[in-house]
Amino acid sequence: MALFVLPGLAQIQSEDAPEFFFTRLVYSNGRGPAQVPELDFRCKDLAPGEGGTRMGGGWGTDFPASDCKFMWGVQRMSNTRVYDKTPHLVTAMDADLFKYPYLYIVSPHRMNLSPEEAENLREYLLRGGFLHIDDYWGIDQRLIVESEMLKIFPEGKIDRLDTRHAVFHTFFDIDSIVQIPNINNGRAVNRGLAGARTWEQQSETDPMIFGISNDKGHLMVLMTYNSDLGDAWEWMDDPEYPQLFTGHAYRMGLNFILYAMTH
Repeated sequence: MALFVLPGLAQIQSEDAPEFFFTRLVYSNGRGPAQVPELDFRCKDLAPGEGGTRMGGGWGTDFPASDCKFMWGVQRMSNTRVYDKTPHLVTAMDADLFKYPYLYIVSPHRMNLSPEEAENLREYLLRGGFLHIDDYWGIDQRLIVESEMLKIFPEGKIDRLDTRHAVFHTFFDIDSIVQIPNINNGRAVNRGLAGARTWEQQSETDPMIFGISNDKGHLMVLMTYNSDLGDAWEWMDDPEYPQLFTGHAYRMGLNFILYAMTH
């Protein structure tokens, strides 16, 4: 799999061509096949502090503000030329899926992969792709997500990762796993409200990061459980969302991308 934009274009692309696409996976909730919507949106049109989703929940949670703002952050911190004109979407059955080395799925407990989608994602990952799964909370959602992953890798082993893993040291050295709250909980923490918390579901409250690796030990799937990196990216310029959380979410996200591009 190509690590950057399109296979075979290295000799003809200009110096301004993107090196990286942050690619969000559009999935179905079981009510028909996944389809990429028509988008009439440019990242540069985001107003300062603007967030909120334009596509409802499910795959479109935090979209498009989180994608745009995260891409801007990646470009600033790493000097990687990212595609930041519009958010970038594919489905699991998209003919162009294999051109892009990094997929992001949000609210994965709402996803219902078909056998064909699971098989195509399996091939994508075994050929060098990387999948980041974000924003699912509590035991019930965790079991749903693990069931979806078993559709892709029936024989797969889901490991809990600690900060000794290489993915935490590709760009920044991350020595703790901070729980990243949604916007409402983040604001409550910032205001010092009684009962403010960073977790969402009482059934399991600790933040954890899980992974599925190939037979060479390289991560193919990384799951940020009991954390919401997408909200931290989306609301990074909200004055009431704590900088502690946005900074950690950006550092983790950039590490994940650089791991995917170099392993």
